[in-house]
Amino acid sequence: MNIHTKLTLRFSLITASILVLFSLAVYLFSANFRREEFYQRLESRALTTATLLVTVDEVDKNLLRIIDDNSVPALPDEQVLAYDSSNHLDYGNTDHPRRDYPPALLDRIRVAKKLYFDNGDYEELGMVYTARGQSYVLIASAFDRYGKSKLYNLRTVILVGLPMGIAIIVLAGRIFAKQVLAPLAKINDSVTNITAGNLDQRLNEGNQTDEIARLAMNFNLMLERLERAFEVQQSFVRDASHELRTPLAAMRSQLQVELGKVRSLQEYQAVLNSQLDDVESLSELTNGLLLLARSSMERQRLDFQSLRVDEVLFNAQEELARLKPDYNFQFDYGNMPENEADLTLLGNERLLSIAFINLMDNACKYSPDKTVHISLSVNNGSLEISFKDNGPGIPADKIERIFDPFYRVEHVKGKVKGHGIGLSLCKKIVELHDSRIIVQSTLGKGCVFKLLFAAQHIG
Repeated sequence: MNIHTKLTLRFSLITASILVLFSLAVYLFSANFRREEFYQRLESRALTTATLLVTVDEVDKNLLRIIDDNSVPALPDEQVLAYDSSNHLDYGNTDHPRRDYPPALLDRIRVAKKLYFDNGDYEELGMVYTARGQSYVLIASAFDRYGKSKLYNLRTVILVGLPMGIAIIVLAGRIFAKQVLAPLAKINDSVTNITAGNLDQRLNEGNQTDEIARLAMNFNLMLERLERAFEVQQSFVRDASHELRTPLAAMRSQLQVELGKVRSLQEYQAVLNSQLDDVESLSELTNGLLLLARSSMERQRLDFQSLRVDEVLFNAQEELARLKPDYNFQFDYGNMPENEADLTLLGNERLLSIAFINLMDNACKYSPDKTVHISLSVNNGSLEISFKDNGPGIPADKIERIFDPFYRVEHVKGKVKGHGIGLSLCKKIVELHDSRIIVQSTLGKGCVFKLLFAAQHIG
């Protein structure tokens, strides 16, 4: 069952239920009002008869009977009976009462003072009337022809009109559902036409205020992210292929040339050493690609633990120093927090270590004296780690691009070995830790890379 049908059925069911309940309430209230009104008229008629019988001296039973026989009845088929304290019929406006009223019923009326009951189509009222030391049980009954006729007409109108109303509700529900789902149908048609080849298409965002418009806006944002992801993926594959193909082509060409004729042992050793450099470069590139792929994992799939960031940083420095003995590391301890809890954060030790190693390696590579200045501090509840070099710096318009995979600033290409993966990897690792990386650079005076770990990850 599609949403259009479900919405129609639910709308119709809810509205029809309300209509049925409302009609039932109207009928029940009308029936109750008719009954109460008729009993009030019966009581008034009984009191009038009793007053004339008991309190008006000029009117005796015979005269009252003559008045009743020759007057138009106030109620259809009315009957008014008066029983004395001995349960004898003292007065009746008719010679033939509709039924005999047993003494037990009369006693019940005396106890209750007022009692309502039915006699077939007739409604009856029993009540106690006391005046001039005399006590009577009055029983008035009549047939509410006009009230029941009105109630019958109301019931007929409800029974005839209710199905018609429900039919109109169902029709209105279909129209309502179609109008409500029309924007979704348009969105569905537009989404159907969007493929990997035309991710630049966007949905109509309508008035940009209601829920469907916000759905279209969020979908457009998702399309923008997908489009950027596809572009990055295509660029990544293209650049990775180029980076892998270049050393492989160089190795192949060199081997073909060297195998063209017999070489001396020293020449073969030189070729093997050159090939070893190329293999190490390829290995470094492959490891970087694998790390870049791993850093794109969802945070939930990584092992995050409580870490002392200074210990991770010192371990990373020692690991890099073993690999690059000519590197120099200058630590600034002046702003180190005294509270050890300020140096604790939730993270993945290996990934953070990789980020620290890459940032220190970059700083040392681009510094003429191969030195990196490192400092730790806590500012406004955020843990800040900075890596400063005294290299050539980065142009302001290139700072955002240095985090793209395989991108390298033009004025350092060919001067410093690298593949342009390290900074992209660092940014992904930092983002996995819900933190930021900030770059400050002045041409000719070096760069400062700052890692800012949010306060909620400390302690």
